[in-house]
Amino acid sequence: MATTPRRTPAHQLMVNCLYHSHIQHGQPPLPQILRTLKRLPELYTDFAGAADGTGLSSTANIQKIIMGSHHSLPSAVQLSRLILAFQHLAWADGVLRSNPGLSTLPGWQALLSEARTLDKEQERQGIFLRDARPYPEEPVRLPVPGPGSEPSRALTRAEPVEMTSIELHGLTTLGPYARSLAVRAATGDPGVLFEVALALFASGDPYDQRAESFAANAAAAGVSPATDLLMACKVGCAARAQLTVQQARVLEHAAAYSGDEDAALFFSGCVDRAVIPGARKTAPLLED
Repeated sequence: MATTPRRTPAHQLMVNCLYHSHIQHGQPPLPQILRTLKRLPELYTDFAGAADGTGLSSTANIQKIIMGSHHSLPSAVQLSRLILAFQHLAWADGVLRSNPGLSTLPGWQALLSEARTLDKEQERQGIFLRDARPYPEEPVRLPVPGPGSEPSRALTRAEPVEMTSIELHGLTTLGPYARSLAVRAATGDPGVLFEVALALFASGDPYDQRAESFAANAAAAGVSPATDLLMACKVGCAARAQLTVQQARVLEHAAAYSGDEDAALFFSGCVDRAVIPGARKTAPLLED
């Protein structure tokens, strides 16, 4: 008897990133996406895969890929064509101020490659979600990080944490590095969980409501800046916001020094978005 293929956290988080990208680009209707896909050869003459309609020849197939109904992740060409269609329609409808065109594709392709690598590794390790094909709005439970040092365990302990639709939405608006964080969180890496917590704290309500849970798991695994962040949370919102800005600036400078432009821009954005009590709150803007 054939068994139902099981899904890893990495696979599902990649699906969810694409699903939320569709929403963040104005959720264009499937017929409009299909018409735009057919126009890609004239819209993007420099894109080699513009005319490759494999798997995207009907609205039903498009919906299956966006919703993650297939057993496998989308192909590189399918992902690129969908992103180009989303962007074009978002620009035409005024959701985006400008159309970034092909410039966003390397980031999306790197994300897909990373997701595939993590997917295979989690399959090998037997790390699967309970549902074979979860709905993209459902939370994704992440692996619990390993224990850290004795001092960190005395302050907090790791608990199972889920990445909800709201948190994923908040991350995927913040550019390619944040989308990579969302997918890499599938491993339960404590350093990644700390950066996720930092981004959620910086984004304000409603994205920061469970950010402390991500920081707690990172702290329990020995990430000392996450412990500092938790202690600031106990002092109050002002202390937490101030430390969020300080930590984001440190990471921004480290990323700039190492030449990681995407990460530097991400942490710079966290500084800009950090909500200081009494300041005007602004929602994250879509950054492709």
